[in-house]
Amino acid sequence: MKKILENQVSFPVGAESDNFTAALASALVISGGYTEETPYWCTRNHRYCIHCSPCGDNLLERHQTSVYQCLLTASTLAFGFDYPCDDSVNPHTLPGFSNGWRWDDDFVNTLARFAGFSYLRFDGTGAQTEILSTMKNSLDNGFPTLLRLENEMEWILAVGYDADTVLGLDSKFHALPANWHSIMRDAIVITDNTAPDMSYKELLERIAYALSYDGHTALESVIMNALDHVTMENAMDTAGMICAINGVPIEARWHAAEAFCGAENLLCNICTNKEIHNRLSDIFFARYSMDGNDETHGIGWKIWDSLGVGPKTGYTITQQSAVLILQKETQETLKRLFAKMFENDRAVCSEIQACLEQL
Repeated sequence: MKKILENQVSFPVGAESDNFTAALASALVISGGYTEETPYWCTRNHRYCIHCSPCGDNLLERHQTSVYQCLLTASTLAFGFDYPCDDSVNPHTLPGFSNGWRWDDDFVNTLARFAGFSYLRFDGTGAQTEILSTMKNSLDNGFPTLLRLENEMEWILAVGYDADTVLGLDSKFHALPANWHSIMRDAIVITDNTAPDMSYKELLERIAYALSYDGHTALESVIMNALDHVTMENAMDTAGMICAINGVPIEARWHAAEAFCGAENLLCNICTNKEIHNRLSDIFFARYSMDGNDETHGIGWKIWDSLGVGPKTGYTITQQSAVLILQKETQETLKRLFAKMFENDRAVCSEIQACLEQL
């Protein structure tokens, strides 16, 4: 027997740094029945895609990105300064994530309730025959499986099988090694589509809690203190810390703004008050993605530029970054930029809290 699911989207697509969310987004494109013919709402032009530019040549990728943005937002991963699976960060800047966290059941359950899917989960101790049989049954019904193998930080999708050979998808379509079960750490088998079971109010409460979390607000003082104590000995480490902190919000807050500014997506589907949603769309756009408005996305680029970081450096620091951060002018610029980034988060949180009082 052989089965290969259609409408596959390899991942990550574009600026998608969280591997699990990207894998789940590609899985939900398949299980949700998205095709190239499914209408796609373009937030940039405020209309359905009319293929006016090359970005419309692959609407499955656009749909996958939209799902990714909504999942990142609903999970609250869009509102931290690190991803919680990164063990080099302790403490994390989001609530509910301790060091050594590995996509716990509460986290997966939350996304399942938000996006509307049921699943079975297996660890590496399960019998191969049981796991393979369960995966095949779901694949036969049109549902992929998320797998975490020997690289415990990365997920791939099982999107087909040929006899007992499992066919996987990440950045490419390929057969998994014959010993896939012996190196399996985790399997999330999607079993069906369900009705979303997260209210708009709960979604907003989760985001407000993340943005007002003590670990989130405390980071601002940590950054300011580090910039007040740059020395020849710690300049490289400080530049690396600043660059790493900047890497998440510059991307993730933009994804959150795209999710809220959409007209049709997973987030909009649970919205019950269009007036409130419009208010939140406005503030997410203004504070996180509106060009030339001291928005977080633009600030992030300025922070990178202050450190001499960009596409030419692979978005990583160089020795020049240490030279730059030793300059008082650079330190003051970075403090001003980060202060504005935290101000943007506070403004978004305040508006969400005001809207919650009306729900």
